[in-house]
Amino acid sequence: MLDIILDEFHFSTMWNGGIFLFLIFGLIIYFFLLPEDDKFSMKKAVLFVAGTIALFAALGSPLNIIGRIQFSTHIIQLILLLIAAPPLLILGFKNKIFEKVKSVSFLDKTFHFLTRPMTATILFQGLFYGYHIPIIFNFARMDLYLNYFFLLAVFIAAILMWIPIISQNILSKQKKIIYILMNSLLLVPYSLILILAGEALYVIYTDVDLFVSSLAACFPDLDSVPDDFFAALLPFEPVHEQKVGGWYWLGGQLIIFALSILLLSLKKTPAK
Repeated sequence: MLDIILDEFHFSTMWNGGIFLFLIFGLIIYFFLLPEDDKFSMKKAVLFVAGTIALFAALGSPLNIIGRIQFSTHIIQLILLLIAAPPLLILGFKNKIFEKVKSVSFLDKTFHFLTRPMTATILFQGLFYGYHIPIIFNFARMDLYLNYFFLLAVFIAAILMWIPIISQNILSKQKKIIYILMNSLLLVPYSLILILAGEALYVIYTDVDLFVSSLAACFPDLDSVPDDFFAALLPFEPVHEQKVGGWYWLGGQLIIFALSILLLSLKKTPAK
């Protein structure tokens, strides 16, 4: 059924050329303009490119369209955007640029405050749960740019949340493990809400008029779509999609955070 639905979309709608060019521009800056440091290696470059690919898959690939049709696909977007891409980008980033940032007192103090474990946790968890409050989520999905604004804000908060885990100077190894467990556990309630809810939480997936408005943000030529197009969407039962999404979110974040703990435990040199 989904392939029939996707056939109605033009290639340029399925694949976001603007985000693709933006990320390509970012890679050009990364490889040719940012100063290299002694610790830069091919491994870091591969990690950064992998993070960029995960970012494009979340925002610029057909997942972005499918996520507006199937809620469970929206959760896959979140896993790529918030749990997979940030650590890859941070691990692959050129550290010398941070030294230049820290040379500016105001920026150094701001960065230090935002990457404090408690601050980073509150920002990330607050923005994540705030974005998924039904009334906010439904409203944001009605406008393309507003939705991207919310996703960008949560993505930046996710990067700030991951920095204490990856940085050598913020937390010790034991405190990093506690910090990872805390953030993972704080995300579990959202999974449980989705799994246990007996009714649809987001009317954007159940109200036809709101759904069309949400889809129109990504698909401007709705007049060219046949009448039976929206009828084909009916099999995607919203409560089932929520439950599937809840299991995806629970499994995805637990696996990646557990892998982070495992890698930390195997590290020979503890963080300072």
